[in-house]
Amino acid sequence: MTEIDVGEPTATEKVMDRADIFRAAHVLVTSLDWGDSTADVIDVLRVAEFLAEGEL
Repeated sequence: MTEIDVGEPTATEKVMDRADIFRAAHVLVTSLDWGDSTADVIDVLRVAEFLAEGEL
């Protein structure tokens, strides 16, 4: 398989990657059963940070 080297990601691509990570974290956090409380933005941000650290 041929691999094309397109260079470093642009600023827009980096922002979009961060947005995708945040969306995934939001879906994950809101799909959990929180009992009587609800998920807060800080919960989503913490999960997003965790997902971002695990990037390859």
